[in-house]
Amino acid sequence: MKEIKVALDAMGGDNAPISPVKSCQFIKEKDLKIFLIGDREKISKILKNNLSFVEIVECNDFVSMDEKVSINLLKRNTSMKLAIKFLKEKKVDFSLSAGNTSAFVSYAISELGMIEGIERPSIAVLFPNLLGGTTIFMDAGANMNPKPNHLLQSGVLGSIYSEVVFNIKKPKVALLNVGGEETKGDELRKETFKLLKESENINFIGNIEGHEIFSGKADVIITDGFTGNIVLKTSEGITRSFRTILMKEIRGSLKGKIGMIFIKKNLRNFAKKADYAEYGGGILLGVNGNVIISHGRSSPRAIYNAIKLGEKIVESKLLEKIKELKWELQ
Repeated sequence: MKEIKVALDAMGGDNAPISPVKSCQFIKEKDLKIFLIGDREKISKILKNNLSFVEIVECNDFVSMDEKVSINLLKRNTSMKLAIKFLKEKKVDFSLSAGNTSAFVSYAISELGMIEGIERPSIAVLFPNLLGGTTIFMDAGANMNPKPNHLLQSGVLGSIYSEVVFNIKKPKVALLNVGGEETKGDELRKETFKLLKESENINFIGNIEGHEIFSGKADVIITDGFTGNIVLKTSEGITRSFRTILMKEIRGSLKGKIGMIFIKKNLRNFAKKADYAEYGGGILLGVNGNVIISHGRSSPRAIYNAIKLGEKIVESKLLEKIKELKWELQ
């Protein structure tokens, strides 16, 4: 098997450089090479043990989580930009950051460019569903103000992703809306519905409402980046809150504590399936390279799972298959 190389922004994220660096300690794969990009002194203190598959790349400039994208920022040689440049120069197979999403997306677009014919990128994240599978949800925040054609292209991208990486034949694609009827929603949703319905490249099943996102009714759900980002963060918040409330109720009585002995394994399984750390990150579809975006609050395990996702995407040759499609027809 070919060695897969990763450029990991060690300075990106709320818990950087701890989470990105410690994620390497989970890695047991032999055919993996990690370029940790950031402050060498800080990285070395956390890494402690020399790992043969890890190479530290010195970079003392980094993007803070609250920095706004500007021309000056894009000119700076930050750890995030260097991770993208490694990908551009084909030194690595994919780049990954848990840092400032807007900055990482902007670096990816400016350095890598878009795949010919694709107008805007889209972040595709993974949601667990009630059927025991995975639903691709996009856009999670790359394109806040899309046009109908951008959402059509997202639908096609998501469909290819679902089929190539997750082996789902004729994946069902749905549009997130306030109702199931074709006439529901604002002008963006109405116009997008028409384009999706007429497209021969996707298996469009119509609108889907918020309460159906995790039902497994659709394999791919598309929306604008503003709505998608709110849905993503709301679902994470609800999961954490529900877990906290449930544990308080269980521990609040003797019967609950006794019952917990018998359901401890079930609770662990639930927590694992509902935890975003198990899904690691999302892929930025549409740019000319494999770019993985992790959550800012990512733990070492979450970043490790994002690396695993990146490996799977590289091995599936997703990028090559996306490029094969005649996007000018979309």
